[in-house]
Amino acid sequence: MKKLSFFDKVSYGFGDLASNVVFTAVGTYLMFFYTDVFGISAALVGTLFFVTRMWDAISDPIMGMIGDRTQTRFGKFRPYLLYVPIPLAIVAVLTFTTPDLDESGKIIWAFVTYILLMTLYTAINIPYSSLPATISDSPVERGQMASFRMVLAFTGALLVNAGTLPLVEFFGGGNKQQGFQYTMMLLSVIMVVMFWLCFSRVKERVPMIKQNASLKDDFAVVIQNRAWWVTILMGIPLFTFTIMPFAVGMYYFTYIVGDVSKAGLFFTMASLGMIAGSALMSQLVKRYSKRNLVIAGALLSMGLISHVYWVDPADVYVIYAIIFFNQLAKGIAASSIWGLVADTADYVEWKSGRRVVGLSTSSATFSHKFGMGLSGALVGIGLSFAGYQAGVEQTAESAQMILLFMSLIPAFGAGCIAFIAYFYPITRDIEDTMQSELRVTREANQAN
Repeated sequence: MKKLSFFDKVSYGFGDLASNVVFTAVGTYLMFFYTDVFGISAALVGTLFFVTRMWDAISDPIMGMIGDRTQTRFGKFRPYLLYVPIPLAIVAVLTFTTPDLDESGKIIWAFVTYILLMTLYTAINIPYSSLPATISDSPVERGQMASFRMVLAFTGALLVNAGTLPLVEFFGGGNKQQGFQYTMMLLSVIMVVMFWLCFSRVKERVPMIKQNASLKDDFAVVIQNRAWWVTILMGIPLFTFTIMPFAVGMYYFTYIVGDVSKAGLFFTMASLGMIAGSALMSQLVKRYSKRNLVIAGALLSMGLISHVYWVDPADVYVIYAIIFFNQLAKGIAASSIWGLVADTADYVEWKSGRRVVGLSTSSATFSHKFGMGLSGALVGIGLSFAGYQAGVEQTAESAQMILLFMSLIPAFGAGCIAFIAYFYPITRDIEDTMQSELRVTREANQAN
């Protein structure tokens, strides 16, 4: 199969830049927006995040099956990059809009807009994440695609983390409700353009196996596959625990450091670290298996982020350094996990003879969103339990809870990832054998 060009890989990465322009804003700022700007309680926000994840348990596999059965002149998964961005952009703006409603009305608004936002995210992110298995059959090329994806994803995150608070101030002039709404309008326009650039360049090249469209058989081969389960189990702690420093970063700098203006550089250093780690992974994957890179990156992250617990909050430059190197290690691990998603789809096909890329990929996207929702629920409930109140000096209990979410709890999650990755079944030797046999099968199928 034709080797992918540098521009092919960059163009694929534009799709995750698009996703992260909006969803970094969601992951980093939405909890703080809801509690300190929109005006609802942390416990209620946690409940909202968790309820939405229950819906994702249904919508993600449904979207995976829809993607597997899509046949258009643009391909199976590319059309969603063309048609979904506009409604996604509109709902993203509405999610960061504060309506003139009473408390009950605001709660309904938050639930409806956020659930709809995550449903539309499902409709575009599962097809996008499924594309690597249809673009190339080379594990190394797909590992590099995952690296490019992560580099551009966190370039988008860098833009958001460095620019959101200044933009909120610029557009709002002290009115944070207006500032967040207008900032999200700008970010949503950027998102649409990036998705369309991705659509215009990527091509689906790997031939599809002709098979009967049996939902029962699709589910059976996926849920019986060990690689699929391990991929899910790695993704849950990745997005539940290791993103917690971002969920509570605004709280940490507002109430513990005492200077919210220093939060911007924290988020910027985190994004730079992820970019560096993801770029490094594109070289490491040439020599080491993605499974081993997940283990090494997760263990290094565990050792680094735990140190925040003992650092004096006044030593912000030490905190900046820790978060940079932590995210570098996490970038290696996270990029490798996304690289394993396409390998897992091939592993399902190799073991069963059925090509179920969308359904296989839904494992990763579900664990992503389930983890984010569970993270938000844990943070919201934890802060509420510790007595958090917006806009006032925090008690020792609430301050301690914020610190734990910044340090030891993410370290625990990184350790879980390393442990789970040990059981991933696809080694370098299995990769080579699998791709060789699948290539023969696909060529024979195409000839028929």
